[in-house]
Amino acid sequence: MLFKYVAFHYLKNMLIILLGLSGLFAGLDFLMNATSLSSFNVKVLYVFFKWQEALSLLFPLAIVFGGVWTKISFVKQNSISAMYALGVTRKELFKPFFVVGMLTYLFFVSLYFTSFSTARDSAKQLFSNSYDVSETRDLFFKYDDSFVYIGALIPKKYKLENLTIFKMKNNKVTETFTAKEAWYNIHEWVATNALKKTIVIDEDGKQRLQVENVGILYTLKEYQPKILKSIYDGKVLTLYENIKAIQLLNNQDLETHTLRADIYGKVVMPLFSIALLMILLFTFPFHARYMNIAMTTTKAIGGTLFVWGMLFSFQSIGKNGILSPELAIILPVVLLWIYALYSLGQSQKRI
Repeated sequence: MLFKYVAFHYLKNMLIILLGLSGLFAGLDFLMNATSLSSFNVKVLYVFFKWQEALSLLFPLAIVFGGVWTKISFVKQNSISAMYALGVTRKELFKPFFVVGMLTYLFFVSLYFTSFSTARDSAKQLFSNSYDVSETRDLFFKYDDSFVYIGALIPKKYKLENLTIFKMKNNKVTETFTAKEAWYNIHEWVATNALKKTIVIDEDGKQRLQVENVGILYTLKEYQPKILKSIYDGKVLTLYENIKAIQLLNNQDLETHTLRADIYGKVVMPLFSIALLMILLFTFPFHARYMNIAMTTTKAIGGTLFVWGMLFSFQSIGKNGILSPELAIILPVVLLWIYALYSLGQSQKRI
């Protein structure tokens, strides 16, 4: 009964804050940019995508602010004193906050496996009127012991145009493969009418160029069109695509700090809200006469925004490769959780 009562009030307050903050974020952005949007349908889609972006940014704040609001309202109504008088422990009181907060966190993490994760890029495309642009030109990247040039990548058609593969040995080009078109076939790209050019040494020791038609060429295994385009253009990926992209780049011995920072920002960083909620709720006095409600609320909000801003700064540092994403993102959250668990232990020693 206690669990349902506290969880209901916490969930209600958290949803009010989340919808209010995200609606304000999307509404202000729309008011500033509405004149640049071409039609009513585009405006509706733009607001929807910005609202999704706001939800992904602000749900950790809603988890904390909803808990603070609920706890303070209980203190003002003397509900906390009544609960403690009935023998409710601090851990039992915190349990509904923890369960609701974790379920909210898990819900949004699951959304990151969908197009919800790419809402920001979708809104940018609508704003710049480039939502019909579906190809990327002039890609050049490393693949195993080769370098690859692609004239045009068209993800929606699973198609490449003007493909050239330069095979390297001892920092010299030994072979090239060229094809006008290639198509993605489940796990790899297939080019037809590919032309192979090889540098060979004849009996006189002279180099000459040997040209032959190889018919069908299989190459670029696991380079999915959308992942390839997103990595090259710097677009946001879903969590699943992020994981696949990291595996792909690791196989090529390429740097993955940007992708790792993006994953940690979606999966690890929001956990700070649960730890901060634990710290705040266990440090609040249980009776109104022992606290200045206005000052306590201001400190809680200010401290939450400060921690949130610092973690976003660390995420940017991790993305830029200045620090390892593990040090820049995971370590601060782990330290915050250690302090939160310490606060939990200390709270049991107080009356």
